[in-house]
Amino acid sequence: MGLTKFPNGVSSFGIPLVGDRFSNPWATHYFVDADHGSDGNVGKDPSTAFATIQKAVTESTGGDVIYIRPKTYTLGTGFARYTEDVSVTLGGSGGSGATATNANKSLIGVTQRINPTDFLGVRWKFSSATNLTVDAPCLHVENIGFFVEDATYAINLRCNGATRTQEGTTGFSIYNCAIKGDGKLYANGGNELSIVNCRFQAKYDGTTGGIQLVGSSNQVARAVIDGCDFIGGNSYNMATAPINTAAPCWDLMIRNCFFSVTTDSTTYIVIAGTSNTGLVANCYFGSADINAACTGLVAGTSGVFAAALYDEVGIDDFSS
Repeated sequence: MGLTKFPNGVSSFGIPLVGDRFSNPWATHYFVDADHGSDGNVGKDPSTAFATIQKAVTESTGGDVIYIRPKTYTLGTGFARYTEDVSVTLGGSGGSGATATNANKSLIGVTQRINPTDFLGVRWKFSSATNLTVDAPCLHVENIGFFVEDATYAINLRCNGATRTQEGTTGFSIYNCAIKGDGKLYANGGNELSIVNCRFQAKYDGTTGGIQLVGSSNQVARAVIDGCDFIGGNSYNMATAPINTAAPCWDLMIRNCFFSVTTDSTTYIVIAGTSNTGLVANCYFGSADINAACTGLVAGTSGVFAAALYDEVGIDDFSS
């Protein structure tokens, strides 16, 4: 099999590159290697990689792809962590009709793993408060383990509605990532948010982070949470519901998810308000009886309905 050459020094013997499906012929590839790189480099091939994620984010422009290499592995503690607070700015002046020059970037952790865990390879801890703050639309994140115990947020997706100087919730996608601790994936409004095949683990004492989608004046439209795992912290249950939303959420889809243990609050999903639409389907809950936890869904008071939900007994018929 021949050697295939890709832009910026990346090669493959016929094997698809990690994250290559999110690239395009016009993209520039940037590389981050904290152990061997330098922010004084040009960052456009592995031998001249940057040292920090923020440097690659700052130097890249819309549509570019950033590959992040795992740091060294230490027995007893695992892969060392990137420790920084990163911001993906909108790019451009903002406002309706303006061009967001930083739209559609990708942050790809280089790993052979398929299932997300805290030991994916690329591990990222916040520096002061929030690992990743996003104002630019259509950012994609993949194959990264976020360590967020005592963080404000793991990922803060910001949107200010019609002002359009923050639009980080629009088209954001995160695949195959792990978020461990009480720092949330937080979205204020948004359109076409996708959270796929991710693992959310509570803090060691059970304090829950998880996902928070806030409609407020900026509605959450067509968000998808698919194939995600929600687990406790060490031997503790999740203290509170790992998925929280506030109206309006339109066409919300939560499907194929696994909630491994009961929560101390006996609630798994909070759908607040009444001006919502959507479906919770084909999910498993580690509880003897999920009727009480799903009463709001069944009654339809929130506007989000339930179908094919399972507990420890089997499929729930919501009869009692």
